[in-house]
Amino acid sequence: MSKSLFFVVLLSAVLVQGCSNARPDLPSLPSIDSKVNLKTSWRTGVDGGFGETSERFNLVAENDALFLVTNKGTLYELGQEKGKRRDSFETTYEASSGVTRHEDTLYFGTYDAQLVAVSLASKSVLWEKTLSSEILSEVSYAAGKLAVQTSDGWLSVLDATTGETQWRAKEDLPSLTVRGTSAPVIAEGKVIAGFANGKLNAYSLQDGASLWSYELGKPEGRYEIERLSDVDGRLVVQNNVVYAVAYNGTLAALSIESGRPLWQRSIGSAVGVAVEGELLMAVDMKSHVVALNAKNGTEIWENTDLADRDLITPTFFRDYVAVMDRGGYVHLLDLTTGEVAEHRMADNDVPPGSRMVASDKQLFILTPNANVTALSY
Repeated sequence: MSKSLFFVVLLSAVLVQGCSNARPDLPSLPSIDSKVNLKTSWRTGVDGGFGETSERFNLVAENDALFLVTNKGTLYELGQEKGKRRDSFETTYEASSGVTRHEDTLYFGTYDAQLVAVSLASKSVLWEKTLSSEILSEVSYAAGKLAVQTSDGWLSVLDATTGETQWRAKEDLPSLTVRGTSAPVIAEGKVIAGFANGKLNAYSLQDGASLWSYELGKPEGRYEIERLSDVDGRLVVQNNVVYAVAYNGTLAALSIESGRPLWQRSIGSAVGVAVEGELLMAVDMKSHVVALNAKNGTEIWENTDLADRDLITPTFFRDYVAVMDRGGYVHLLDLTTGEVAEHRMADNDVPPGSRMVASDKQLFILTPNANVTALSY
C-alpha cells in the first residue's frame, strides 16, 4: 500500500469514529482464570440510547440515585439499589451530551447548540441558551456558574440560574480534528479546558482572565492526520494537580496554580484517565491499560491482553479497575498486577453507551439499546 493511500484509509477510520459497523472485527477475548463473579444486578429500560459515541454521555450517581438524559432528550432519576424509576421528564430536545446536576436542576447540551436547564421535580424547562456550535460534552458546575465547551473552539461561562453569558474565550481549531470536545473542569476558582489544538488553558472563573496555558499536544508530522493533537479525554483534578492526556501522545500532571508540568509521559489517548489516591489509570491508542504512580508518573504495570479492543475511559470499581470495550464487554483488572480477573457482557452484545460510573458495590452503564445496566460482584 502506498503511503498516500495509507493515510486516506487512516483518515477514513478517524472520520467514522463511533460507527462500529465501519470498524474491523475485534480480537478474540483473552482466556482468563476468573477471580470474581461479575453479574447483572438489574437492567432498566429507558426512552432512547446514547447517540454517536460511547464517551459522549454520562450517568450521574449521587446519594442513592442515578440521573441521566438519553439522546431523545428524556431525563431520568433511577434508584441505584434496584434501578426503579423515580422520576422522568420527556423534553423536545435532541440531547448530544450527558447531564450535570446541581440540586433539582439538570443541564444538558444539544446538536443545535442549545444548553438546556431542566427541573425534574416540576417537569419544566427553566431556560435554554443558544451557543455558537453543538455541545459534545457535559458542562461543569461550581459557585453558581456553568462552564461549557462547544465544537467550534469556544469556552463559555454562564450564570447557572439564568443562562446569561458571563464571559467567553476561544482557541483556533486546526483543519482536522477528532470529533468531540473535552469537558471543562471548575476547581480552585479556575476553569480548566483542553482544546483541539493541543492546548490546556486555565482561566479565572470570575472574569475569564487567562491564568496559564500549556501545550499538551504538539502537532507534528507532514500530514494533517499525523498532526492530530486534540485534548478530548476527560480532565481530572485531584490535590491541586490537573491530569490530562492528548491524542498524539502526551500524558501530563500539571500544577493547577501555575500550569507547570510536574511530570509527563509519552502516552497518547482519545479517552480520559482515572485517578484514585496515588494510582492513575490510562488507556493508550492501542488499548493497552497502563497503571502509573500519580505523584511521579512512574509505571507500575501495563496490560496488553485487551489490545485493539477500543477501550473507553477506565473506572475504579471496588478492588479493581473496570474498562469496557467496543464489543460491550466489561473487564475487571487487578489493581496491583493488572491481570484480567473477569470479563462480562454488559448488555446483549452491544457496544457501550456511556462512560461507566461506580457507586458503592455497583457499576452502572447506559447501553445504546435503551437500557441502564448495573453490574456487581
